[in-house]
Amino acid sequence: MIVFLFIPVLGFAQTKKDIFNPKVPVVFFGADYLKVQCTKSDEFSNKPEILRFFVDANNLIDKNWKHIVRNKLDRDTVGWDLSYVTKANASVDWQKVYSDNIDYTISDDEIGGMIKNLNINQAKYKDCIGLILVEENLCKTKPLVTIAEVFFNINDLNPLLIKHYSVKPGGYGFLAYWGITNGYLLTKIEKLKKEIM
Repeated sequence: MIVFLFIPVLGFAQTKKDIFNPKVPVVFFGADYLKVQCTKSDEFSNKPEILRFFVDANNLIDKNWKHIVRNKLDRDTVGWDLSYVTKANASVDWQKVYSDNIDYTISDDEIGGMIKNLNINQAKYKDCIGLILVEENLCKTKPLVTIAEVFFNINDLNPLLIKHYSVKPGGYGFLAYWGITNGYLLTKIEKLKKEIM
């Protein structure tokens, strides 16, 4: 009887394999730029406008890749809520996102803390898996963008899978050059299936 009473409170514990389980709902929360670094700093122009880029990059995802995320995760629908990263990204001090540390990355422990600090409504998204892109380094010297693709259990906000990628930017204009890398990762999600199934 005691075990039965605790089941509704605790909810279900999702696993890595549930990332591609169509019966488990997934919610995409967008691209989190809270701890991103733009390196090498002296090669970036229009530095104060970087906060606008964070918004535009998420708008680019919102406009172009909803159906791709759904298809790549074998889902009829995928939840979509960019409000949490929008709030986090707006809190960034633009003067602190530029550095010369071209090898900068974010540790998995830090990423776990970032997920918890988003203050996602766990009751609203109970028993769902969350997906977020954690932006690490926009490096003009290499040039490469490093991004962590993160799946996490919303019930306890613990990561299920953190996969770090380095992607070559491309395209014309600041937004296209850096922002297109998010779409590239989202179109390659199904490659994770071989690793976790």
